[in-house]
Amino acid sequence: ESNRAPDLLCPSTRRLALAAAMRTLQILLLAITVTLLSRLLPRQGPRFWCSLLGRCDGSATTTASCRAAALPTPTLEELEALGRPLPHYMIHAEGGDEGRALVRWMKTLKWRCEIGDESMLARPHPNLERISPHFPQFLHLPDRAGRLTYWELVGKLDERAMRKHGLKPDDLFQHYIWSTLFTWDVAAGDDSQEVTVIADFADFRISVLTPTVLKVFMRVAKVLRSHFPSREHGIFVINAPPWIETAYKMVRPLISEAQREKVRVIHGREQSEAALRELIHPSNLPPDYGGTGPPLGASPWELRKREMAKHR
Repeated sequence: ESNRAPDLLCPSTRRLALAAAMRTLQILLLAITVTLLSRLLPRQGPRFWCSLLGRCDGSATTTASCRAAALPTPTLEELEALGRPLPHYMIHAEGGDEGRALVRWMKTLKWRCEIGDESMLARPHPNLERISPHFPQFLHLPDRAGRLTYWELVGKLDERAMRKHGLKPDDLFQHYIWSTLFTWDVAAGDDSQEVTVIADFADFRISVLTPTVLKVFMRVAKVLRSHFPSREHGIFVINAPPWIETAYKMVRPLISEAQREKVRVIHGREQSEAALRELIHPSNLPPDYGGTGPPLGASPWELRKREMAKHR
């Protein structure tokens, strides 16, 4: 006589039980997979990610930044040979300490590898033309000392208009990164070069600073602070509203002395134009600011930037 227990389940019940068991097994396998991936993926570089996504174009593994970032114990000679030498501005930002500057530079190279610095500039950037009317930014002719000038018309920033045109916060952030790479890798490729920043607050309203804009600005500030330190010679805030001096005094203690010395706040159109004429020769100053030079957007570097954005 068989010792086998009688089968008390009908066929349909057995099918349901089998399906439940299979589902439990799938969940268990998924949990194991997620656990393994969570331990594995953070250690992987761009080669793994692009292979996983099936979008390898070679740029993630062959760029100079990626090759340099992959060096286990890099020497200055190896970085030089790869075209990614330790920049002067990194050494300056670390108070002349070459060791700390090298550690910081390696972090920047890893970041550059992750974003695909070379491929980013090699691709078209159609959002330049879409964003520019709502947040004008320009590379313009040099100041009297030969430094390129970078102009940001903060008062014309219109995040709501960008949103109406289908632009998202990430689009604005990526635009900032693209423009920053163009400035420092193309226009001012010499790592000892600095730019003069001019922030025009004419027509500025506090409503411009929406939570979205503030969040993007904070992300951008973190990138600039981490990876492009000490690259501006001076920051001139022109046509500043009366309250901005009070706001600046509140944050001034949080800014390093070196950075504080670079900032100059100028109120009123007449005073702003006088300061600009002192800073920039009239032949390089845009007509809208009392000069005889080409308007913003018409400098050779700005034209090249727009050409790259269209056709690269």
